[in-house]
Amino acid sequence: MELFPTSRIILSIGGLHITWYAALILTGALIAYALSERMMRKQGYKENVLEDFFVPMLVIAIIGARIYYVIFEWNTLYAYDPIRIFYIWEGGLAIHGGLIAGIAYGIWYFRRRKINGLRVMDAIFPNVLIAQALGRWGNFINQEAFGGIVEPSYYNGWPSFIKERMLIDGAYRQPTFLYESIANLIGFFLIVFVFRRYGRRKRGDLAWAYFAWYGVVRFIIESMRSDALMAGGLRVAQLVSLLFVLIGIGGILGFWDRLLKRCWPFRKEKPIVIFDLDGTLIDSRPLVDASFEHAMHELLPEHSVTQEEKDAFFGPPLQVSFRRYFQEETMVEKAVQVYREYNVAHHDEYVRPFEGAKETLSALHEMGYPLAVVSNKMKDVVMMGLHHTQLETYFDAVLGGDELQKPKPDPSGLIQACQQLGRGRDDVIYVGDSIIDIQAAKEMDAYSVAVAHDRTREEQLRQAKPCRLIHDLQELISVVKEEHEWNDITIL
Repeated sequence: MELFPTSRIILSIGGLHITWYAALILTGALIAYALSERMMRKQGYKENVLEDFFVPMLVIAIIGARIYYVIFEWNTLYAYDPIRIFYIWEGGLAIHGGLIAGIAYGIWYFRRRKINGLRVMDAIFPNVLIAQALGRWGNFINQEAFGGIVEPSYYNGWPSFIKERMLIDGAYRQPTFLYESIANLIGFFLIVFVFRRYGRRKRGDLAWAYFAWYGVVRFIIESMRSDALMAGGLRVAQLVSLLFVLIGIGGILGFWDRLLKRCWPFRKEKPIVIFDLDGTLIDSRPLVDASFEHAMHELLPEHSVTQEEKDAFFGPPLQVSFRRYFQEETMVEKAVQVYREYNVAHHDEYVRPFEGAKETLSALHEMGYPLAVVSNKMKDVVMMGLHHTQLETYFDAVLGGDELQKPKPDPSGLIQACQQLGRGRDDVIYVGDSIIDIQAAKEMDAYSVAVAHDRTREEQLRQAKPCRLIHDLQELISVVKEEHEWNDITIL
């Protein structure tokens, strides 16, 4: 089989035709989907978020691209033979129409799911250039998107399959499909590997760069084409391309952020601030150490607990910590039971709020920040600690370990807290005192703040690479007022 055969059809089964045009467009869409899904996973989203969006969007985009093309070619091709509207295998898809339809569906879909539209645009739009680059080769097979007449010598040194396919109606044509395909690939690499690293300043910038780049490319290429869609004496694609350039440049300069600041997705909301409890808001370390020593004395009296073991015990779920000492699961559960009984009985003797905890929570609450607690401890013990330290009134959502789908560092508890607060999960600050807390934040691409009450743990926390490290909870009051994205920007 030839690399680019002259036939437009790959396979015919009865009256069903599978064309190269459709196959190349679908392949490009799947590549763009795979790249976008990879970025969405880096941002902490589950695969089904983009899966559920992709198939309906693809159908809607194809319909939009077809309608757009038919509107501007109605008098020429379809007015006297309307049934040809459905002959999509003959070609005739206008990418601008597909983009408009796909964007409209995306606005509805992602807003309904409370997902930040600008983050999604950054994850998807640069990859559309790959789909467009490959789709232009479908135009090549259909002998579309070509330029003006050129001399045969123009193709000296070119691959023969391009020269042969560009012989249209008895004359050689400029391969404008190829110019645009190459320009789209260049744009993809510049945006994804250069601009994203050195030029991006805010959410949406990668998408705005796509609009600006593609608008300029399409405007230039359209001036060369001899089969462009026309509206009167104007080239429709050039007008739309100019609009794309304005949209892109305006977005990069922050014009839309200012003009549409009250509208989704430009409206900025205060970030959700979620706290770990033990070691972050309340000093329960003496209680944890005493409860651990008691359980070990009861069940493994010959073992002498060291300071290093106490340090390692503090943070992970109880079952994980006790499995280091007991192989049988029944003994692990027994140790957890003994630990918890002692912990509850002696709770108020040991537990105290950290200095500045109440003042910090009061200030954040007064400023209107949604506040939550997510802890691996059982809910009744969490509430006991909050009540004893008089911190419970500041929180709109509290989740304990028995309510979590999985314990931290799995981020499901943080996502549950966002749902309870009726908010999306794109602007979240998670404040904790352990590596596990930082890992949980990174797993959902939240902004992680590590609290080093004990400076001996500072280096250990820094190695986990939190977005911010503080030594006093009241520093958080200044942190939340900063102007930047409330996610782990190192993901990009």
